[in-house]
Amino acid sequence: MGPSREPGGPAALRPPAQPWPESFRVAGRGLRQVWRAERNFRVQCAAGWGVLGAAVLAGLTRPADAILAGLVGAVLGMETINSALEAAVDLWSPGRHPLAGAAKDLGAGAVLAVSLGALGAGAILFWPLEAVPAELWRGAVRDPLGAAVWLAGLAALGALAAGRLSGRRRRGAPG
Repeated sequence: MGPSREPGGPAALRPPAQPWPESFRVAGRGLRQVWRAERNFRVQCAAGWGVLGAAVLAGLTRPADAILAGLVGAVLGMETINSALEAAVDLWSPGRHPLAGAAKDLGAGAVLAVSLGALGAGAILFWPLEAVPAELWRGAVRDPLGAAVWLAGLAALGALAAGRLSGRRRRGAPG
């Protein structure tokens, strides 16, 4: 069944489709906004970078790397959806209301559920856990440039997140 042709139907509510480049610009703007506004997103980015780097250095298989990358994306995507939900709830219910609080709690619960699922899958992929530090060390010795790039990226993300966590803001950033 196609879009409704009735006046005021679902198709009438949708704006005309945007060209592809504009869609990517809008999506990029959304990612920049969630990066700037949400501390949890920045922490999850740093954690995701760390997990993916550890997977490469530990010598996990490409399918395992792909699964981990997908899980990192799922957690970041869910955090972004939760942020959008919270913004919409704040817009529609500026005062305190039990249903507004419940909606925000449910969104946070969804992020937690996806995060716990990713953590469980990661633990299974890295099993046996006692072998992980040795494999990380061997991976760093085998590919020192890769290890240096991973550590530099992790340090940069950590510095960015720490700047945001400490409350320091760039000049001209909204307050």
